[in-house]
Amino acid sequence: DPDAFAELYGQTAPAVYRFAYSLVRDHHRAEDLVSETYRRAIVRLLAYQDMGKPFHAWLFTITRNLAIDGARRGQRESPLLDHDTPDDDWLGEALARDEDGAQVRAALVRMSEVHREVLILRFGHEWSCRQVAEQLGKSEAAIKQMSYRALIRLRELLEEDGYVRNP
Repeated sequence: DPDAFAELYGQTAPAVYRFAYSLVRDHHRAEDLVSETYRRAIVRLLAYQDMGKPFHAWLFTITRNLAIDGARRGQRESPLLDHDTPDDDWLGEALARDEDGAQVRAALVRMSEVHREVLILRFGHEWSCRQVAEQLGKSEAAIKQMSYRALIRLRELLEEDGYVRNP
């Protein structure tokens, strides 16, 4: 039913885009991932089996697999200009925020995949421990412990890189 799928798309596309962007850090590549995710979802919709997880978890899995496949093929793209950043801040503040973000992204890349995913979902997408647990197939207690350990590891990596947090 095209109308039902359109409604589903409207409800899930913003979260899928945020997840895709958190994986590839490029606006255009994230849009491509979202398009391909929904294309594949339509093709495979009849094969979808409800396993007690939210439907968007299936979409996130497709998105993650597409991002991994793209990275393996070396299809990473670097934007020449960042047109998606609001221009209403003082330039120095935006520059500092960009530098902080770059250091955090560099540290995240060096973390284990599961710790990186937990941090992105918990803090990047502001998901609850319950939502992350459902997505990853783990208990809430395990996600709380993983979040704690991942934050400690992130802090260690940032300190190794000489990152100094402003008070």
